[in-house]
Amino acid sequence: MHIRKVSFKLVLRMLGFLFFFVPTGIVAYGHVPAGPGLPALQRDTTTINRVVDVGSTSRNFPNLVAYRNTSLQKAPAPVIAEVSEKELGRPEMTRCWLNLDEMWDYRTGKYDFNFKIGVDKYKDVKEKHRETWDWEIEAPIKYYDYLKSFSTRSDEIMLNIRRYERDILDGTLPMTMQDWKKVFKEGLKHYKMLYANIRYVELGNEYGHRFFMKATDEEYYQFYRLGYEAVNEVNQELGLVGKQKILIGGPVVTGSFIKSLTRFFELYQQDPTVGKTLDFVSWHEYTIPAVETAFREKQIRNLLSKHGIDDRLDLFVTEHNPYHYSEDKLEYHHQNAAGLVKTLYFSSLYSPNLKIMPWVLYHNSKLQTRFMWFDGPNDPETTYDQIKIFPSGVSMKWLAMHQGKEILVDNLVDGTDLVIASRQKDKVLVEAVNFGSSRPVILTLKNLKENFGSEKISVKKYLLDKKHNNALTDPKRTTKIDILETTTIDLNTATEVVLRQEAVETDGIVLWEIEKTK
Repeated sequence: MHIRKVSFKLVLRMLGFLFFFVPTGIVAYGHVPAGPGLPALQRDTTTINRVVDVGSTSRNFPNLVAYRNTSLQKAPAPVIAEVSEKELGRPEMTRCWLNLDEMWDYRTGKYDFNFKIGVDKYKDVKEKHRETWDWEIEAPIKYYDYLKSFSTRSDEIMLNIRRYERDILDGTLPMTMQDWKKVFKEGLKHYKMLYANIRYVELGNEYGHRFFMKATDEEYYQFYRLGYEAVNEVNQELGLVGKQKILIGGPVVTGSFIKSLTRFFELYQQDPTVGKTLDFVSWHEYTIPAVETAFREKQIRNLLSKHGIDDRLDLFVTEHNPYHYSEDKLEYHHQNAAGLVKTLYFSSLYSPNLKIMPWVLYHNSKLQTRFMWFDGPNDPETTYDQIKIFPSGVSMKWLAMHQGKEILVDNLVDGTDLVIASRQKDKVLVEAVNFGSSRPVILTLKNLKENFGSEKISVKKYLLDKKHNNALTDPKRTTKIDILETTTIDLNTATEVVLRQEAVETDGIVLWEIEKTK
């Protein structure tokens, strides 16, 4: 994971992108694509105000939180997988990790496939590259428990495999490239036989970073070649075909990722190996404006095509947060909780086949609380009621509640607010996110009775801000979400329903859940 502060230079880059590449005032209205010449919507700068016609629907509302991330810097308790599924819905994919130097010790040549996570066996070995060992916390969690918990509660697993690369490149350990390939292959084969839904394999993580591989583009590609050879061999030896076949991709870069992706595609294009394999492309986006990420798919597919590579490959942003500060503050949590809604929503409109995995379900809270969705003890016996939900977790839970058809609402990609709505058979959800200064929200709902077929409805209002549904300011909070207020409305006497919240803080979110009364 890349660490950097928001700088003045970054602000200038963001402004430059908006000026030169994206027409200001692009409108997102249901599934209608953006394009030049679309008129800018006029916004009340003091009030978030929309008219929402419940009868005007477009696409099926996408599962915006279908792809999720774990970390091994502090191994999550197995119950986190259960929390992830129950609070956010079953994920289509969860990204897990395999550290080769935890599974295999170069000094003995022995495998420990069910290793205890985070045991620093190399702290006194000066010649070994430290990578992220200084951040990793020893946990009582065993690897089988970690992988099984997420495999059981996810449709598919993406496994990131790494470590030992820098040691081999520097020649500091008695290991060869072929040793690395053998260990990589044996580990992948073993876990695939245990957990059949391991489907995607990422090779390495942010290879240019000094805390990871600390490698050049060319050095990374040497290991990528070994990786795809190993994956192809495992597929052949296990007779894996169709949807059981393991897929491999990369280059899992961050920072100047377009430059790195371009070089990776060049190296792949030049690779003369028969049977060379690239099944998907993955990279990380931190502190990137939503207006950039939202249109990323076309940019990457054009790069693939330019280099003679199949431009229909799966595309993954396997780590993402709108803001990546180097310290924790309460407002940073809310910036990411609100910002994720914008990135995920607009990307689903303009890059519908780009799969984004926000960072992260659970982590070492001394390092990265501002990214975490859940917190709690990481013991094998940790129970559901010991887990608390952080602002980003609440935000993602509310996104996951949107199902059925999307209700058309006009929004600006570069706007200071976002209103999204969805309609199920007996339920309507309306959500407003405020990126501007504290202000009221007034939303007028039309045609409820015509489309609801009910005389009375129940309206529940939820609020996420520094005081409401916030485990950071309420240490006793678990995963429970509080209702701010409940109202019953008779549609026989109300032709319109006005939803109001007098003040929504900066980066605050207000959600209304409207259902037929029982």
